[in-house]
Amino acid sequence: MPRAISGARAKLYFNGTVEAGWATGVNINENISLQRIDVLGNAFSEEIETIGVSVTMTADFVRILGTSLQAMGIWPQGGTLDLVNFPALTAHIFDESGETVIYKVTGLKGESRQVRLDRQGVMTTNASWQGIKVTDETGI
Repeated sequence: MPRAISGARAKLYFNGTVEAGWATGVNINENISLQRIDVLGNAFSEEIETIGVSVTMTADFVRILGTSLQAMGIWPQGGTLDLVNFPALTAHIFDESGETVIYKVTGLKGESRQVRLDRQGVMTTNASWQGIKVTDETGI
């Protein structure tokens, strides 16, 4: 019988071994860029051509002392050369119950992060990366 994938079953890993702390949510966006071929004398497009693919991923984390994104090795730290030379990452959304990778995002480079803390909550971090490619369990 088919089973839904729930957050209780899933974990987020980077580079296959680094569990992403207390991740509370993940969003993966894959956008296929299209170009309409419009010509004079025709109200309709002649064709629609694929011209590229872009991938982004965001993740939300509860901030735990001693386990910042930098401490986990999934966000650059240091000077300009450290930032420029920081290696691209691979993220895996892993189904703990079925012991399989559900999604894999390759070529991730950190783009932005936000930290939030308020009087009645825990500190959270939201980070976003740009990536190269997304594959699901049928293509991994």
